[in-house]
Amino acid sequence: MIRTLSVATALACGLWAGTASAQDCSGPPVYFNGEIAETEGELTVKSGKGCAFGINGIPGALKETIISQKPKIGRAGVEGLKPFYVAKPGYQGPDEFAYTFIGMSQYGGPMRITIKRKITVVP
Repeated sequence: MIRTLSVATALACGLWAGTASAQDCSGPPVYFNGEIAETEGELTVKSGKGCAFGINGIPGALKETIISQKPKIGRAGVEGLKPFYVAKPGYQGPDEFAYTFIGMSQYGGPMRITIKRKITVVP
């Protein structure tokens, strides 16, 4: 079964605490298959702005979210269980980072979903 995480639905752009803004941050949904998965997704972020990523579509119980690969240019962290990324002000170009959702699947087994974000920072 394919699951989806939607950036657009539960996204707070700015500094992860405001209303979603398509002008600051955008990207297609990320799809994964299974409870142990690694996948990639593209994202465009305005310089100096940020995104927080929702956890829609994850079956099971999350107990932790970690930044599994730090960004090279911007900064990333976790607020509650939601990961976020903030682009460095004045920077334009590529960046990337990864976050991992850890918990128990809907069937009682371990769940570990890693999502690598390939980011394009625009002015």
